[in-house]
Amino acid sequence: KKFKMISYKQSRKILKNSKIIFKNEIIKSSNCINRVAAENILSKTNNPLEDNAAFDGFAINSKDTKNLKKKGKLFKIIGIVSAGDKPTKKRNKKFQTIEIMTGGILPKGFDTIIPIEQIIFYPNKKNPKFIFVNKKIKKHQHVRTKGSDFKRTNLLVKKGTILQPNHILALKTLGISKVKVKKI
Repeated sequence: KKFKMISYKQSRKILKNSKIIFKNEIIKSSNCINRVAAENILSKTNNPLEDNAAFDGFAINSKDTKNLKKKGKLFKIIGIVSAGDKPTKKRNKKFQTIEIMTGGILPKGFDTIIPIEQIIFYPNKKNPKFIFVNKKIKKHQHVRTKGSDFKRTNLLVKKGTILQPNHILALKTLGISKVKVKKI
């Protein structure tokens, strides 16, 4: 067989019009550093999953503080919520509070947190039955709201992105253990 030589210009044109196809593979997200995302990666869940406490403190309903002045009001302590506790379904009554630890899920009926450092206990700190509140407290103070870091279906990584440690951290945080990347 004889081969015909083509010009440099022709060869460049052929290469320019040719597609180089890289196949995909699925790998562990912990091993994907410096790999290229083969598809858009979306958040599968909200993060945080629910409204939760950003600080240790006491959860209240901000509406109960709407008309408070210097005279103040006692809020009855009705329990405690730790990080990892299942959310309570019990409805709270007006002027009630619940102690909450950092990361604890905000119980139904409560929408804001007063940090522990700002709490005035009654009758005293050793025998607390109530907390004393004497000013209006805004809604969502010291609360990490549901989906404030990542919302379900948010685009985390765009197709074609070179994956870096910050991407891996987000993937791990959201429980994404495997990703589709371009084969090398």
